[in-house]
Amino acid sequence: MSNVHTLHGDKRWKAVVEYNSANGLIETTHYLEELIELHMLMERGPDWNTLEKCTLTLNRHDGGEMQERVSKAAQIQLSEASS
Repeated sequence: MSNVHTLHGDKRWKAVVEYNSANGLIETTHYLEELIELHMLMERGPDWNTLEKCTLTLNRHDGGEMQERVSKAAQIQLSEASS
């Protein structure tokens, strides 16, 4: 059984949701078009009470590399500005 849920091909967002369980973390990956869909996917389970973390990224063909570079550049600029 796969923990990757793809609804209709390419979607705009990728959500990786981690839940605690007796056997450790359970990770599920969801692809969605609108953020409003996320709450229903998370509530679906395995159990929203055991939610540990949700990481939401744009679902890009570059694997998010461009988004990471921009984020790291912004962090460097912020640290330089506060120095």
